[in-house]
Amino acid sequence: MAAIVKGVTAIYGIAGASVANAVVQSYTNDGEFTSEATIVDEDGMTVAWRGDDRKTQISVELIAKTSAIPQLGASFSITVNTASSYAGGAASTAFSGWVQKVSEKGSNRGYSAVTVTAVGYEAIAS
Repeated sequence: MAAIVKGVTAIYGIAGASVANAVVQSYTNDGEFTSEATIVDEDGMTVAWRGDDRKTQISVELIAKTSAIPQLGASFSITVNTASSYAGGAASTAFSGWVQKVSEKGSNRGYSAVTVTAVGYEAIAS
């Protein structure tokens, strides 16, 4: 059944995000510069700023369908809702990098949850 929406429209859910052998529950996508420099004048005021080497780190929360989950060092790609990924150097909805951390949470009253953290740098092809 289709949703009924009234009022303003906005992005809802994470329909474009998928990972093999898992169901994506949520993600957090962080873009930043790994190299920053400033110039401070005689009065202590910042008068110039420079940022280089864009880095994007993403943490994706998954429910595991099988025991085969992304492994450390493996390539990792996912589509996010907004152009907030800079792994290729420019704003994009496509994240591409490699797995840097994997965490699992098990429970006797729930599904096995896995959090995959991946990183991508603008000058490194994954």
